[in-house]
Amino acid sequence: MSAPDSAAANPTSNHPATLRSHLVLVRMGLMIIGILLPAFGLPVLIGACLFLSDGNMAWGGGLLLTSLLMMAAAWPLMRRSMLPVLATLTPKTLRLEPRDRSIAYGLQPTDYPLSDIAGYGELASQGGDHIKIYPNQGPMLQLADRPKKAIPAAETHLPGLVDALTLGRTLQGQVVETGAPGESLHRPNFYQSGLGRALAGLCYALMALGVVLLFVPGVDWTVGLRLFTFTGLYIGLYQRNQRAGAGA
Repeated sequence: MSAPDSAAANPTSNHPATLRSHLVLVRMGLMIIGILLPAFGLPVLIGACLFLSDGNMAWGGGLLLTSLLMMAAAWPLMRRSMLPVLATLTPKTLRLEPRDRSIAYGLQPTDYPLSDIAGYGELASQGGDHIKIYPNQGPMLQLADRPKKAIPAAETHLPGLVDALTLGRTLQGQVVETGAPGESLHRPNFYQSGLGRALAGLCYALMALGVVLLFVPGVDWTVGLRLFTFTGLYIGLYQRNQRAGAGA
């Protein structure tokens, strides 16, 4: 078994001196704005087309320009919301070094002493596993695996390479070894919170309602299908993150 594999199997002991991981630093605020801009820009575009079809060039042209600006701004924001970094974990520090476009955006190398880390959490999303690190000073860090195809060939064979989850759980174990109580490090994700569980209960109720609606005369069968579709997405994420919490 290789050193990274040993660390994955038992992250709290016999860990190698250094682990590395190609990650992206996720900035959720920018990501949400980048997602919402096209979502709001499309209705604005439709409104622009309606005004233009009625011959109202002032409103139509203004809305058209607004919608195009909103959609054009989305992609740069999405790129800035996911900054590639090389994470290096030693027994004393976690170091994040910018890579590729992160350097152009001015991201600076940063060291986080393990003695200053107050919390750790995990979040399983449709795009993969995310780890969350809570320093005593500064904002929470959300990190996810960088797509392999985006990693420069020269850096694909660095010693001690592991995925985000292995790096995070090894970090958690090393922080515990510094004397921090393990139970104080765990930070539940949204799906493990009271609101997350309440929404899961609501989704289960809506799924049951969807079954009932399939047998109600005069109600189109697609109504029940839509209830299954959207609630099923949330329930899937909820169940994945409940398992992630159990394994943390």
